[in-house]
Amino acid sequence: MIKQSKLFLIIAICISVLTLSGCSVNRTSDSMSLSYESQTRQPKQLQSTSLWESEHWHEKRFTLDWKLTDQEKRIAKNFARTVHSNLNRNDFYLHYLLSKLNEENVPLEMAAIPLVESGLNPHAYHGGAHGAWQFIRATGRSLGLEKQDHYDGIYDFFASTDAGIKYLKKLYNDLGDWEFVVIAYNQGEYGVKKAIERAKKKGTKNISLDTVRVARQSRAYLSRVKAFADILKQPDFYNIKLPNIKNRPPFRKVEIAGRVNSLKKVAELSGANIDLIKKLNSGYRTDKINPNRALYIPLKHAKVLEKALEEKDSGKEKL
Repeated sequence: MIKQSKLFLIIAICISVLTLSGCSVNRTSDSMSLSYESQTRQPKQLQSTSLWESEHWHEKRFTLDWKLTDQEKRIAKNFARTVHSNLNRNDFYLHYLLSKLNEENVPLEMAAIPLVESGLNPHAYHGGAHGAWQFIRATGRSLGLEKQDHYDGIYDFFASTDAGIKYLKKLYNDLGDWEFVVIAYNQGEYGVKKAIERAKKKGTKNISLDTVRVARQSRAYLSRVKAFADILKQPDFYNIKLPNIKNRPPFRKVEIAGRVNSLKKVAELSGANIDLIKKLNSGYRTDKINPNRALYIPLKHAKVLEKALEEKDSGKEKL
């Protein structure tokens, strides 16, 4: 009996090891979806809490302790209603944005950048800059945002947010100061580095925005980012109410693999609103779907779509 017990124990351990190994393999196959979407498997009591009561929005995540000037306070008051409108219009993006900033340990104040740049609008286009984070094409390509058939990564909110946070971290690694990071985001990293070099050549020891000469336009940009960050940090002070958002991903990735060729058909099969499908899959500039890409589907509609696809597959019907 003792030998049999030991044998069963060894078998159980082996099965556990194999199961864990399989999980680790799957985890590397799609790191974005598994690291983020795994939050849908957290305890229900955590999923039902508000995003604003979660670790993603804890006051300790505001780490920069920016003190606003009188001018910046006026900017914040003037733009509070605009920020409120943009947060509500694009509430489906907020959980992802805040989760990724937290995951990458980037100060929560940096959430103000896409708000200043575009109001979180993934379709924004101004003078050669594209998407929610307003990348020019060259910068977007350097960060992996490629343009493909029917799909343009620079307009994909989730892909561009990954790229934007990656870029912010690179700037911080190069410059070592978050105010310089914001300036560089607007002015360009090369210009800021040259300004710092000039200050050092003049014998400046304490390198800061008080001692380094940067473009007036970029200083104004920093002031706006600081003002928007303060609105996010203390919305009650500015008499705005944050949108009602649960602390869970509002979507899940569904592999289409060429089985559906249009967003309208996806909406029909899933029962989701077509406008919401387009909002979540903002990288698509037309109704046609790239067969090599998964789609983001509202959480409550993802299982419906997967079941519909399985039924179509089993019936060997072409969608």
